[in-house]
Amino acid sequence: MLEYTGMRGKNPIKMFFVDEESPKEWKAVINDKLSDYNEKAYVDIKTEGSKDILIILELNPNDNELENGDYINKQKNAFEKYYDGILEEIGSYNQSLNE
Repeated sequence: MLEYTGMRGKNPIKMFFVDEESPKEWKAVINDKLSDYNEKAYVDIKTEGSKDILIILELNPNDNELENGDYINKQKNAFEKYYDGILEEIGSYNQSLNE
């Protein structure tokens, strides 16, 4: 499960997430699948020794998007839903290998 931990910056806005439950062996597959997301998203490789998977989502909103107070929340929710789909896909694939 993905947990939002904070954000910083302006362009890009970097949103930080942590996945404490997925096996760390999934890091490379998750990172590969994140490359298909409509915004720049990736596994933070600086935390290689960590048991958690740290994810960074970079957003480059225009001024009109930022004026809408819901922009950040919508992006966060959409990304969390996408990430859940990635985990389901990886889990289903791994389960089919074990059958």
